[in-house]
Amino acid sequence: MQEVLNDTERLFKQRELVEAMGRLTNRGGGTSLSGRILGLLSFLDKEEYTFEEIVDELKISKSSVSTTINHLLETDKIEYVTYPGDRKRYFRIKINTRKQFLQTMRRHIEKMEKINRMALELKQDKNSRTAKNISAMLEGIQFWKSQMDAYEKEFLADEI
Repeated sequence: MQEVLNDTERLFKQRELVEAMGRLTNRGGGTSLSGRILGLLSFLDKEEYTFEEIVDELKISKSSVSTTINHLLETDKIEYVTYPGDRKRYFRIKINTRKQFLQTMRRHIEKMEKINRMALELKQDKNSRTAKNISAMLEGIQFWKSQMDAYEKEFLADEI
């Protein structure tokens, strides 16, 4: 049975998820602030935030938010909208289709595969501990690529 939360409790839990997204993004090699902004725009009920609202909500300096927003815009993770008579930009998460998401994941995995193949080719001792680790990673990459292919065939055939 799902717990019924009042608005204050629900907002508190949503903000916890924003922080968790920041930590997860940081562990994955990104900045915690980019994860927190993505979490803010995704997890809270409010779907569009002005620059000032992001600064206030996350309690971060304007320069840090500005730099991160520009990066998220450049990498096509967020977008902004404007409204007639209002000079502010309203930032929101960029909604991607499942196919776009899969393509992004596939590109990332293919880059990892390329780097690991090159590294393995350059290893003098193909039986060294690290060479064996790279080979195991390449096997895992092949597995994930096959899973993505199966997913695409089964679930994405009818998506535009």
